[in-house]
Amino acid sequence: MSNTLTSLLAQLNDVVVRDLAWALASPNLLPDSPLAPNNLWYEELLAEYHPRLLALEQNPEVLHLYCQPYRRLGLYFEALWHFFLLDHDRFQLLAHDWQQVVEGTTLGAFDFIIWDKSLQRIEHWELAVKFYLISEPNNAFASAVGININDKLRYKHQHMLHHQLMLSQHPKVKPQLTQQGILPHYRRLILKGRLYYPRSSAPPLSTQGEQGYWGYEPPDASFVPQPKLGWMTGKRHSESIDKRQNFVSSTGKWYIQVEHGWLDKARQPD
Repeated sequence: MSNTLTSLLAQLNDVVVRDLAWALASPNLLPDSPLAPNNLWYEELLAEYHPRLLALEQNPEVLHLYCQPYRRLGLYFEALWHFFLLDHDRFQLLAHDWQQVVEGTTLGAFDFIIWDKSLQRIEHWELAVKFYLISEPNNAFASAVGININDKLRYKHQHMLHHQLMLSQHPKVKPQLTQQGILPHYRRLILKGRLYYPRSSAPPLSTQGEQGYWGYEPPDASFVPQPKLGWMTGKRHSESIDKRQNFVSSTGKWYIQVEHGWLDKARQPD
């Protein structure tokens, strides 16, 4: 996390405004992914939007109202970006969650097609927020697994790169986009989140991204259990403790507790 974002989050108390700032300016989950923006691009967006975030901190009702229907973390993350794109005069939103159905077959959907007024070009963005536990620190990318062990980083990354972000080049989609004048000239993979390592582990996969730790034992009393919507910036409190639970400490350290046997399940062959 950049010093700029860390400083801003220290000034923000509204949980949804904090999440919006984090969604925009937190670093890429992976350091060197093809089609991922440079982390400086996120910082540029934050600098442009900084005054608006401070204004939303004082009057967050419009943001709360927009995000209120979204209770699943992935949809909430996308809604935060959607609000930003509608609210920031740099961007014109051309399409959102646009299903491509050709001859009765759904080929995919565009998360966002936007016109960037600063760069004067049409862009296609695909977004995801993910939180992965590293079971083998020496083989971090291949062993990154979600709390739901069917969610694997290598598959999600491959799907975003080779399916979702290739949709505009599909031979049955590209001619229609060209005819409508909205064929993207540029693509962005916006994949954010956090990687959790065993308490005793090798150096992390990314020194630029966000990290936490995971283990079998509960954390100390300074850690607060978070509901799913609290996984980005915390400041919430879960009323119940799940067998796989995410916690954040008063100093901003993250920890996921899993049940004994989770690692064996995570290592099972696909």
